[in-house]
Amino acid sequence: MASMTQTFRQALQNALADRDTVSIRRTLIEMLERDPSKAEISAANKAARRIAEEGDAVLISLLPDQAGADVYVSAARGAGMRASNYLTVDEKIIKDLPCRVELATDKWDALIDEGMRLTQQKIESDPLLSAFLPGWKAEPRAEKRARLTADAAAS
Repeated sequence: MASMTQTFRQALQNALADRDTVSIRRTLIEMLERDPSKAEISAANKAARRIAEEGDAVLISLLPDQAGADVYVSAARGAGMRASNYLTVDEKIIKDLPCRVELATDKWDALIDEGMRLTQQKIESDPLLSAFLPGWKAEPRAEKRARLTADAAAS
């Protein structure tokens, strides 16, 4: 018998085969045909992290209006303003919202870095954004990883 995490992983992979961006919670609700328990949500998030760690998709935190028409929005009060985790292979979402990426392998670095450069350009060309985000600098993922590794080694 498959574990809960393995079952949810298969469900998420099947959903990704049909759509470019899938809501972890919505996939769970569709599979179970009921609201999931906290343990089930935890197992599904663990499965999603494994999928992202393998490089099959990017784990990203999105607001409902950022995720597209196929998004799950909870009926709870204020849920429309709360970010949720999604798995995506949609390059446009990843490039447009690189700061929302939760987990991605090296395979996605070039795309995320391109998104970071575009974000940097948007901030620099918009006086309001540049005033609101002073000193924000895009740091390529490979460079950030190297810096964090060096900092950890120095500690």
